[in-house]
Amino acid sequence: MNTVTSDSSNIPASPYSINDPAVASSSTCTFDSPPEEQRASTCIPNSEVQPESGAGRPSRPHRLPLRFRDELPVPPPAIAEPASTTVLRRVILYVFDSFRTSLNKFGIGREYRHRPSYDPDAIVSVDQLSNIVSDYPSLDEPARSPLLSQSPPWPWKTMSIWRLMSWKMTSNSGLTSETQVTRLVRDVLKAKDFSLDDVPDDFNAHTETMRFDASEATLDPNDIFQRDGWTESAAEILVPTREKNADGNGQPFSVPGFHHRPLVAVIHAAFSEASSRWFHLTPFKRFWKSPLTGREQRLYDELYTSDAWNKAHDELQKQKRDDGCKLEWVIAGLMFWSDATHLTQFGNASAWPVYLFFGNQSKYARACPTTNACHPIAFIPSVSLHPSHQKI
Repeated sequence: MNTVTSDSSNIPASPYSINDPAVASSSTCTFDSPPEEQRASTCIPNSEVQPESGAGRPSRPHRLPLRFRDELPVPPPAIAEPASTTVLRRVILYVFDSFRTSLNKFGIGREYRHRPSYDPDAIVSVDQLSNIVSDYPSLDEPARSPLLSQSPPWPWKTMSIWRLMSWKMTSNSGLTSETQVTRLVRDVLKAKDFSLDDVPDDFNAHTETMRFDASEATLDPNDIFQRDGWTESAAEILVPTREKNADGNGQPFSVPGFHHRPLVAVIHAAFSEASSRWFHLTPFKRFWKSPLTGREQRLYDELYTSDAWNKAHDELQKQKRDDGCKLEWVIAGLMFWSDATHLTQFGNASAWPVYLFFGNQSKYARACPTTNACHPIAFIPSVSLHPSHQKI
């Protein structure tokens, strides 16, 4: 029985090398033994035969050094599937009715982001823009009086007395005497509802002024002009001292005699007065366009033309309304001013008032004394330290 073994010493030398293509391509094993004995023999395919070197050893694979290898391009990584996206339930769409006005003779125009409900400058006459006649506001219509919102001739008996007292309260005697005399004749004596027969012979302006002061007691306590009255309270302040304080905020001091008015009530009353029709409720941007180059330049002249006011108004309009209010949402520009005031020409009597102006009103009207644009809201009392705290 012939048996194939792995001992190379029993295999006769072949004149062909295993690296010969003719030999390597053949995969047939030849046996001289019978077929039943061939099943017990082992046949090694040519593909598993390791090539041999000249010394009879298996050859090692040879690879190029890394620096000589060419790196093949790699495709970009696959795009990962996005995670489950959240579907927006609603989309808020803000619609603005923005527009630009036409230019005036000086090349000045306005740019509105929101369309205003009305234009206060449209009702300003040429006389109110000049210094010739200082009748702003005028007494041609009783509703425009700076008095309380009661129907005239309240609190007096006749319209003649009402006009005289209104002229007296809105006049600036000594400052514009000629103008005030002109107003007296035109707005009072020449008025259709004025009659000298209604003025008694014993007319006294001081008596009528006291009647006007006492008339506030007859108003409804919930009246808009009653809620902004003066109140007195003690102001609590913290003053740093040399004494030790566990809180580290200074010693508390109570200042009595602090007179003030409710700020919200003052705002409500100011927007209810007749002069509020000159308030700008919708801000805008003012610009000037050169007639030569056509270049536009931004103008900053009022509070309601500033970027801060326009931005605040825009954010206010975007707020959600849940109270069902259909009124226009506007911004009240508050301007505070305070300074010590000498009350008498002779003596040391003084006060420290706090005034409120509204930036919604034009600075040209706000600076005019006859417009009554100044609202006193507080009087700061003087403080005298106790002898034990003189070393603060």
